[in-house]
Formats: sequence, C-alpha cells, structure tokens
Amino acid sequence: MSAPVQNAPSTRGGRGWELVLILATAVSVPLGLRPISYRLTAGAPPSYIASLEAARTRRPFDPGPREQLRRIAPHYVFIGDSTLGSRIDPAYMTRVLRLPAWWVMQPGTGSAYWFLALKNAVLDSGVKPKVVFIFFRDFTLTDVLFRLDDQFRWTVDTLARPVEPELDRAIARRLDGSWHAVPRMLDAAYAFRPVRAAADTLARQLPVQAVAGPARAGELQQHLNASFGLDRLRPNIAADIASGEDELGDFAHMLPRSVLPDMIALGRAHGIRLCFVRVQRRPRPDGPPVQSPVLQRYIGDLRRYLESNGAVFRDDTGDPDYPLAWYTDGDHTAFRYRQRYTELFSQKLAFLFR
Repeated sequence: MSAPVQNAPSTRGGRGWELVLILATAVSVPLGLRPISYRLTAGAPPSYIASLEAARTRRPFDPGPREQLRRIAPHYVFIGDSTLGSRIDPAYMTRVLRLPAWWVMQPGTGSAYWFLALKNAVLDSGVKPKVVFIFFRDFTLTDVLFRLDDQFRWTVDTLARPVEPELDRAIARRLDGSWHAVPRMLDAAYAFRPVRAAADTLARQLPVQAVAGPARAGELQQHLNASFGLDRLRPNIAADIASGEDELGDFAHMLPRSVLPDMIALGRAHGIRLCFVRVQRRPRPDGPPVQSPVLQRYIGDLRRYLESNGAVFRDDTGDPDYPLAWYTDGDHTAFRYRQRYTELFSQKLAFLFR
C-alpha cells in the first residue's frame, strides 16, 4: 500500500517575490550605466543627429574634400562609395575630357554621407561644377539609415556640421515606427550608447596594443581595418544591402523619409545639374542580376521622380558592356577596368560632357 500523497507547501508567494526581485534588478542595475556615460561624454557636444542621440563624442569635420575641390575647381564631380571608386578614375577622366574632374569618394557610405558631401564639400567649396554625379545601388538612395550605424557613422562625422537639420529631419521621419523608438527610450533611461561605444573601442584596442605595443597600435589597427573591410570579405556575392525589400521598395513611402528631395533642392537652388548613376550589381554568368518585381517598380518610380525634377538618371543594369568578367568581389569591378569604364561612361553620357 502506497503512502498517502502529501500536498507540497505552496511556493507561489515566494516565487512571486523572486520574480519581483528579478524584475527590479533588471530595471535598476542598468541605471548604473548613467554616471559612467556622463563621465564618458563629459564635454561632448550635442549630436548633429538629435533624432538618434542627444550628445556624442564624434570625429571632427574634415575640410580635406572641400579644399581639394577648391584647388582643382572641377567641372565634373563624382560622389559615392567604393563602387564608384572601382569604376571611375577622375584623373584619367580629366585627360579624356580635357576638363578637370574630381570626386568625394568614401568606401562604406550611404545617402547621409552623399548628401553632406554635396552640401558641405561641393557647395561649400565655392566651385560650381557643370554636373555632380551620385553613384548608388538599388534602394540606397532613399534609405537614409543605410551605413549610419555605429560601424560606419565616423564617415558621416567627417562631413557633418554641428547642426544638420535636413539630415536630422529625414532620419526622424524614417524612425517614426514604434520599434525604432525602443532603443531611443532605453538610451534615454539608461544612457547606454556611450558605454557601448567605449566598450567596443576598448575591446578592439587591447588585443592590438598587446600585439604591437602602444606606439604602433594605431598603425596596426588601420592595417587590420583595411584588411578585413567589408569590400574584402565578400567574394562572389552581392555587397551588403539593407534588408526589408517590401518597405525599402515603396518609393512613395521612402521618398519623404530620405534626403533625396534635399539633394534635388540643393542642385536646383545652386544651378547645378545632378546625375544619379545606379551601378550594376554583380551580374549572373548568363546575364544581368536578378531584379525582383518590387525593385523594378521602385527603379521605375525613382526614374520618373528624378527626371520630372530636372535630374538625369543613368542605369548601368543590363548594359552588355559590363559583363561578369569585369567583377572582382561583390559589386566592385576590377581595378584594371577603371579606365575603360571611365571612357565608356563619358561616351554613354556624352550629352552631359559637351
């Protein structure tokens, strides 16, 4: 005969207090980050992107691109990322056209950087080029958050003024969804961003200093950054691009949440013609890259918008002159084809170079 079953003592009350204690700890312990953050950001200026953070220690403005443009006084200016750098040779184009050409080219950038390049480098230089060319891929022209995360923000820092109202306004509109409000709310409560940035910097510096020593740590870090950059880690696949095609491909939705209208307005106000060049992504062995119906509609809407606003739209996609044999990693073409691409570019858009 089995022994009678005894009712176990109730632990509901104890477990309830444990849950309350865990929740209280989870909420209160991160508050300890606030004094650390305040110390890390002591003297930090207000952010030029208030929609993302209140204050930030940033890289200083780099006058180099602006001063290069002043010195060269180019008739034609090119703006873009490494896909531009792998295609156009501005010095060679100067020889081909017998007119000065130059660029503001920075790998790992997006439309936020390109907008600031147009505003704070080209226009602030005082030169008035005949045409400014902006190179982009697929949806990046209207995705203002592309390459604006902590890994790439430093590039935007180098061309940003203390206040960038147009850029901040576009980002605020882009972040109007409820999900994007969560990290801003958490940062307002815990001020975790400066601590995260400092921890990231420390995690990268300690191994480098241990290997190379404090004197050569910076040199080694630059070498590692160049060796392991995204453009070197993507052989035979398309370059990284923001996800969420359905949202990104809704041109009417994304346009007012981008800096593209501000670029158009700047070109019109200063009497400078803008030409937007969509580079061809890595093609297939049997033809051009696959384009989804969403992407095709988006490009059609983009073309109509640009041309109706006086800009020129050039699409390399599907051009048989740019075969797979030209490509190296991702969407980049091989260095040996830069001069040939430059020649073809000046021929295909000859009406802009008259």
